[in-house]
Amino acid sequence: MNASNPALPDSIPPSILTSADLLVTKTAFLAGMVAPETAACLSNLLMNSDARFSRIIDGYHTEPEALKDAFNSANKQSTLEKVPELRRRIVAVLAHHFHLLQTQAFPDAKGAVARLIIHQHLAQLGLHPHLWSLTRGLARRHEEYQALAPTHRSQVREPTDRVQTSGKSPLSFMKLMLEVCLGEVDYMTAALNRQQLREAVIHVLKTNTRLTEAGIRAGTAPAFFALLIQGTLPRSEFEAFTGLQPQAASDQLNRLINVGIAVNSSSNLQTVQVGLPLWFAKDIFPDFSLAKSEFKPG
Repeated sequence: MNASNPALPDSIPPSILTSADLLVTKTAFLAGMVAPETAACLSNLLMNSDARFSRIIDGYHTEPEALKDAFNSANKQSTLEKVPELRRRIVAVLAHHFHLLQTQAFPDAKGAVARLIIHQHLAQLGLHPHLWSLTRGLARRHEEYQALAPTHRSQVREPTDRVQTSGKSPLSFMKLMLEVCLGEVDYMTAALNRQQLREAVIHVLKTNTRLTEAGIRAGTAPAFFALLIQGTLPRSEFEAFTGLQPQAASDQLNRLINVGIAVNSSSNLQTVQVGLPLWFAKDIFPDFSLAKSEFKPG
């Protein structure tokens, strides 16, 4: 193992380094697709979903206090800053995740803490993990993740005080983790494709009963799509996008605000921002939540 970072293998296969490079490129492209206000909405949705996905991975719920205490303890051990090259830093993050699962005895929070730390490190590396969900991806492949992840319980203490692990390969684990990361970035990139998103918005505004019962017209779809893409718009510009007479356009915007898919700006009363409540996000982003068949504890 690498002397400057005990969790990092001495030899990293070119395929893993290539995947790490690809993750840098793909996350940068994804971030360029999303306005800051829309990104904030997506981040909030994904963060709120993480607890649900964690239960699938771990098979139990992690209490916030246990998560906080264990996180503060484990996060002191990272040696990420000692790795100079970005793609190797990504590999070091994944290796550190493996190392935490292997060595840390946090019975109430170990898996969740390790995932929280990897999220923090991916953010430090500029990989925009708030726009895609590693936890969601691991929940989809939780059986593979559990098969490759080391477990603290499998370690035994020998008379020499040398710890014997279960022999699981960190390279196989890192390969899976990179596949999951790339898969989730690809999922969000496809979901935010302009043409697909436009069609989804038009369909939802025509068919969603909550919207139709609120008196929202399907014809407001182009205006809402513009708001979704730009994140924020002057009220007058949004109303002009609807193509309606001023009073009718203002009424439609107020109805969108009432159901939560548009929000009054707190800093400028003349502008509106996009809103993405979960019930609406599930409609415009296919498979945003895992299918029922995938919600099986590991």
